Amino acid sequence: EELHKTRLKASEKLSDTVNKELLDLNMKGVSFFIQTNKLDHLTSTGNSDVEYLSQISPKDPKRPIAKVASGGELSRILLSLKKSVGQSDFPRTYLFDEVDTGVSGPTAEKVGRKLHTIAEGQQVICVTHLPQVAAFGDSHFYIQKSPAENAVAMEVRDLKKQDRIKEIARLISGEKITKNSLAHATELLESCQA
Repeated sequence: EELHKTRLKASEKLSDTVNKELLDLNMKGVSFFIQTNKLDHLTSTGNSDVEYLSQISPKDPKRPIAKVASGGELSRILLSLKKSVGQSDFPRTYLFDEVDTGVSGPTAEKVGRKLHTIAEGQQVICVTHLPQVAAFGDSHFYIQKSPAENAVAMEVRDLKKQDRIKEIARLISGEKITKNSLAHATELLESCQA
C-alpha cells in the first residue's frame, strides 16, 4: 500500500513537470496525466497498472494518449517526458527520429531549443527536416540514401560551417538555393548558436 502511494505521488510530480514543459512547446490547454491503478496481483512490472492520459481542454474527458494524440502532439509529449526525466548523474543518449513531426514556425523553434536544452549533459541525436531544429545542433550531419544492387547505400557527411549553411538554406527554400535563403540560414544559425 505504501509503495502504491509513493508511486501515485511520483506520478503527480512527473505529470506537473511534463505539463510545464508542454506549455513551453505551445501546447496550451493540453494536460498530461499518469493514471496509476493498484493491481490485485503482482506482474513482472510490479503491482501497478500505469497509463498515460491526455486532456485537450478542461471540459474534455481524460483519454489514453495512444488513442487521441496526433503525431505532433505525441512528439511533443515524448520530448517533454524526456526533458522531465532526462537529467541525472548518468548521461544518456536520446535518439529522436523526426520528433518535430506536425510542427512548424515558432513551435519548431521551441522544439529545437528544448532539444538543445536536453543535450546539456546528455547526448541527443535528432533526425529532422526543419531548419529551425537543425540550426540548434552542435553538430550537423547530412544523410543520403541511394539505391544499390540488392541494398541501399547510405552516405553520411559531417557538415562544416559553409556546408551547414547551404543545407539549412536547402531546407528553407528547397532545391533552388538563393542569396536570400543563404542569408536566412546564416542568420538562423547565428541566432540559434548564440
